[in-house]
Amino acid sequence: MAIVVDATFDQNCYVLRRRDSPNVLVIDPGLQHQRTLQLLESKSLSCDRILLTHGHPDHVNGVPAVKAVYGCPAAIHPDDREQLGSVWRLPGVSPDLPEVICEDDLTDGEVLRWQDLDIEVLHTPGHTRGSVCFRIGPDLLSGDTLFQRGVGRTDLPGGSWPALLFSIEHRLYTLPPDTVVYPGHGSRTTIADEMQLNPFVTHPRYR
Repeated sequence: MAIVVDATFDQNCYVLRRRDSPNVLVIDPGLQHQRTLQLLESKSLSCDRILLTHGHPDHVNGVPAVKAVYGCPAAIHPDDREQLGSVWRLPGVSPDLPEVICEDDLTDGEVLRWQDLDIEVLHTPGHTRGSVCFRIGPDLLSGDTLFQRGVGRTDLPGGSWPALLFSIEHRLYTLPPDTVVYPGHGSRTTIADEMQLNPFVTHPRYR
């Protein structure tokens, strides 16, 4: 798995590939999409599908560019389709950016079969109403639900602090402790470390 980081927002775009295949999944293509496309071109790779953890601009602004090159479908939870209309609302981003179109809906509990992998969709509202995480074997792509020693903000439209805490405690902290967490921003962590060290979930002042 390759990680392409947008330096402006420290946002992670994940490129998932099986070693024996030229086809990839792209998860959360944001403002770094030109470097993501350069990576795929340099390795003669092709994108099968785009998966989105949520609809905020820093995670979806690159969708039109990737789709334009590969003609691949994109998927998002239906509760976050309303977020796609604010795709350009970031500093330095033109309001003329092409519309973000997602052909497919993601459903809580569904398992996406891709090559030899099963990708489980976990609906984890809180950061947004339609936030999801992707569980792939021992790994979790957590979007903006859970970070290393942090959590996603809840003061934007569709955010809910009680919902976020519930999602983390009842959907993520019930996963095996050695689950490796790859967040939407920042460095990877584990469920065990966050259960012990994440102050936003454990400290009484945030409850």
